[in-house]
Amino acid sequence: MAMHETAPRRRPRDRKATIVAASAELFADRGYAAVRVDDIGDRVGISGPAVYRHFPSKEAVLGAVLLDVVITFDDAASSAHDLRAMVSSSMHAALDRPAALGTYLRERPSLRSGAAPALEARERQLRRRWRDAIRAAAVGVTPADADQRALATLATIDVVARRRATMPRPAFDDLMTEALVAVLTTPVDRGRSSGPRRSGWSPPESRAEAILDAALALFRARGYHGVGVDDIGEAAGISGPTVYAYYGSKAEILDEAFDRAGARVTAGVHEALARASSAEEALAGLIASYVDVARDQVDLIVVTTREGATIPDEDRGRRSRQRRRVRDAWVGVLRELRPELSEGAARTLVAGVFPLVLALVTADAPPGRAATLAAIFLGVPSASR
Repeated sequence: MAMHETAPRRRPRDRKATIVAASAELFADRGYAAVRVDDIGDRVGISGPAVYRHFPSKEAVLGAVLLDVVITFDDAASSAHDLRAMVSSSMHAALDRPAALGTYLRERPSLRSGAAPALEARERQLRRRWRDAIRAAAVGVTPADADQRALATLATIDVVARRRATMPRPAFDDLMTEALVAVLTTPVDRGRSSGPRRSGWSPPESRAEAILDAALALFRARGYHGVGVDDIGEAAGISGPTVYAYYGSKAEILDEAFDRAGARVTAGVHEALARASSAEEALAGLIASYVDVARDQVDLIVVTTREGATIPDEDRGRRSRQRRRVRDAWVGVLRELRPELSEGAARTLVAGVFPLVLALVTADAPPGRAATLAAIFLGVPSASR
């Protein structure tokens, strides 16, 4: 009987696209720094070295993932005929790909060797679409202000799209579109609010505090998994092994950060409620407190916001309960001021106000503007200071 040779296995035509899709999932789940090329190969069903037939480096894979995300949201923006439609279409894009926008916002700084021209060109185009749409819909908004508001809008869309379980659609879409269009179009005084409440003297920084500050700056820039203890020691001006005299592990440093962030945010909530003589004053105090914490401790808040997936399983319940107590306080005050809101709607708005403020602060928006836009987003502009 004649023997038939086995036909050689053909490489799929869309192998490159498959690698990009698989890498996007891995980067979303674990963070770019924690993913190896072999992990990407395993997810696709090829060897790690085979990935290099399509991309020269892991960073090139990341660039392709980020370009894919920007194309998605640029296409969504280009299909819209006005700002309201742009917000709505971007919300739909985020809901269709819940982790994509968050991966872009978190991992864009990881392109240390510079972005490919195609990515930079598409980013400029996307920024221009948002800037033009905002300035066409709002009188007196400067280009810099429009850029800040657009970035804050996308950061808010990312978070609420991944936590939509509290509200059904289309009510969710309508609520978020109304809130974000108000943020994007309301004229805001560009003056500053009162500065951080600090005394004229600060105590000398302890070695443990210096290590924590250095670690947070590195975690923010590279991600938790992209930083080693030796890196932290070098940034703090000590040897890596000396770090262990103050912290038992890198995980213990991050645990301290979560404790610190939770304590500061919770203290701000208690102070705002204790000082208030009305629900409106309470909301104004809650907003001002979070703006101050985010501005004074931006590395701390950014890192603890991004690195929730690294919390050990045994600590998740405790951290979750702490966050829920903070959000419950905000929701209770908001529903007193806006009784027409359902529990789910109020929780959706509260979930969105934190990334909105954080994005504005990290984009160097004056604190007064950040507080005012937060109040506008919540639908209680009279609570701004």
